Amino acid sequence: MSRVLLYAHDPGGALMLSAAACAALSRGHELVFHAAGPSVHLWRKAGFDVVEDVSTSLPKFDGIDIVVTGTGFSAREQTMWLRAQAAGLPSLAVVDAWTSLERRFKAKGGHVQPDAVGVLDNELANELNAMAWWCGRTYVIGQPHLQIQTAKLVDARTARKMDSGKIVFFSEPVREDYGDTRGFDQFEVFEGLMEANSQLKNSKILVKPHPREDTGAWEQVVRGRAQLSSASAADLLTACDGVIGMTTMVLIEAHLLGLPVLSLQPERTSNANPLVDIATTPVLSWSTFPDAWQTYYALLGTRQTVSPRFSSLLRDADQRLVAAIEATVEINQLKLKC
Repeated sequence: MSRVLLYAHDPGGALMLSAAACAALSRGHELVFHAAGPSVHLWRKAGFDVVEDVSTSLPKFDGIDIVVTGTGFSAREQTMWLRAQAAGLPSLAVVDAWTSLERRFKAKGGHVQPDAVGVLDNELANELNAMAWWCGRTYVIGQPHLQIQTAKLVDARTARKMDSGKIVFFSEPVREDYGDTRGFDQFEVFEGLMEANSQLKNSKILVKPHPREDTGAWEQVVRGRAQLSSASAADLLTACDGVIGMTTMVLIEAHLLGLPVLSLQPERTSNANPLVDIATTPVLSWSTFPDAWQTYYALLGTRQTVSPRFSSLLRDADQRLVAAIEATVEINQLKLKC
């Protein structure tokens, strides 16, 4: 069995990796957790023993057979692939969403790539394999975090006594990551949402900032018009009756639970997350928002039909990720024997 170093900076990758931890342990693998940024707190809160990746505690890779990371917009994961390569170790990176695929591997002067990448579905695999710079192995693994979380939250929501009337706006750092190139940002969308909500006099809108966002900035923006929440996404999805967002993966998570979801992408310049369009019909202009809001509001407290498009994401995703890890280790061992 293998000794596996798991590494993440961005939360999406951390959630995807830790969701497969039980499957890996059940197959006899040993897991070592290293993290940076928001993933340190996320993994420690989940009960894992985590070494924080700082300049004074770089991993030594003692006895490690493979490095498995998330992917994101920081250079941390890319740096880990290079460290693994320098140490003669194979690396596998997982892609936790459909957004900004190439950007996860871009670096100054070109691209940085691991030995293998695990993606969500065949469409994303085809997109990666079509990129001229990519020369590694591609595995279709699904989404372990969605698999594990959906099963848990379905049970939790079934145990609820009554509807809460709460709507959660899940933010994401659009302004910080993209500036004005997307056609909208989280604060513009929030202001439009507040204007529509004031007409219905519903005071139960919660705002959940993304882990990479500045909560202090959101406190200034909200100013008593909505409630800022520090609860986990899982707790909010258990308690709420509806979810609003832009292109966040939480919209997919909510859809899988049968919750009404509303995607606000006014004047969008490109489709950053096509799967959101399957979960719901996005609002693409402010002129159509009032009607969409009225329709959405009427659905609160009802269970929506889940698109069959997402079934392959959940099926044995944790096991498929572990199988990709094992295959990458095996291929590396065969290379060493040659």
